[in-house]
Amino acid sequence: MDTLILTKKYIALLEIKNIRGKIAFQKNPDQLIREFDGEVTPFKCPEQQITRQTKKLQVLLKELKIDLPIKKLIVLAYSKTHVVLPPKYTTIVMGCDISIYMDDYNQLPDVLSTTKFNQLSRQLAAKSFEYIPPSIAQTYPVKLADVKTGLICPICKRKVSGQLKCPTCKVGKLLLQQQAVEDWFYLMKGSITNRECVYFLELKDKHAGNYLLNKLPLQPVNNHKLRHYVMSHDR
Repeated sequence: MDTLILTKKYIALLEIKNIRGKIAFQKNPDQLIREFDGEVTPFKCPEQQITRQTKKLQVLLKELKIDLPIKKLIVLAYSKTHVVLPPKYTTIVMGCDISIYMDDYNQLPDVLSTTKFNQLSRQLAAKSFEYIPPSIAQTYPVKLADVKTGLICPICKRKVSGQLKCPTCKVGKLLLQQQAVEDWFYLMKGSITNRECVYFLELKDKHAGNYLLNKLPLQPVNNHKLRHYVMSHDR
């Protein structure tokens, strides 16, 4: 689930899509078809995604004997996205219009007591986990040689070399290093070795890489030469 909003009045499921161009929610089979820059690309159907999520949530509510309305929305992040064919059973909205729908939902009467609300909150938290998406290089032909290396300040985008913090934004070195390692996971792949860390962050040597990788909230896998690190769900 992209976003779940829990209240005493309702549950809102928001499936958020960052898609540009013209889109159509095709039926039989269910697909999202995107046309952008003269190229037509099929995607998994967001309406089917949010329908599956709703059914799983309904099962949980039934187990807890809770009757709470579920509101589901497909949200488009880009206001210039042109919807040629909307979904048949789910409301689709622009991101800038979400507040209008939330205001309407908030007019509904309370359904849950504080005790039931807290019970449901605990159940949802226990069943949730952080979603780590596939890296960009797993989806698109991104080459490591084409990616800028070193520590890049996330605020001013300045490359920071041999300094304890960004001279412009004052972001500390450790935070810059942590951001760079996370960039690796999102850009290249779901694991990182000492050698890759030294190269990507432009560290001094393997000892600096080993120190950093063990200092960050990462999960080590294997020993010695085969050792690599993955993102920890407990971080």
